[in-house]
Amino acid sequence: LSHPRFYCNYVECCPRAEQRLNATALKAQLDNRLFGQHLAKDVVLKAVLGFSNNPSPKKPLMLSLHGWAGTGKNFLSQILAEQVHPAGLRSKFVHLFLATLHFPHHDQVKLYKEQLQNWIRGNVSACPSSVFIFDEMDKMHPGVIDAIKPFLDYYEEVDGVSYRKAIFIFL
Repeated sequence: LSHPRFYCNYVECCPRAEQRLNATALKAQLDNRLFGQHLAKDVVLKAVLGFSNNPSPKKPLMLSLHGWAGTGKNFLSQILAEQVHPAGLRSKFVHLFLATLHFPHHDQVKLYKEQLQNWIRGNVSACPSSVFIFDEMDKMHPGVIDAIKPFLDYYEEVDGVSYRKAIFIFL
């Protein structure tokens, strides 16, 4: 019962390091579900597959998706999350932050920064391939984004944790 493959059939587990993203499935999902964004589709597919096929990336994958409301930024991030973790946005390894909901008050920026760093550190410690989606980046208070920067750079480890397998998506 405690064998990981058996256990993970019934409980969501973090993907093992040797598990790769299914390129064919990701391409099929993007082709079948995402319309009118062929440039974004090609760039994202190339970036995600390159990252996934690299056994030792030098830094986490960062994607910044721009565009008007309704252009498919959230939908694309949802598709990516589903390919990395089958439960998608319901996965305990996929974390969605909405600037106006999670970081609403300008006078609380210091607290938000500390909480966000602790949240990211704790979740990447539990699952190196965690996905973090930050929506409404244009409405985020300037100091909050500074809290994320240490996790996005070319560091082997920060405070004993490697963030190089994590994915950060900024919308």
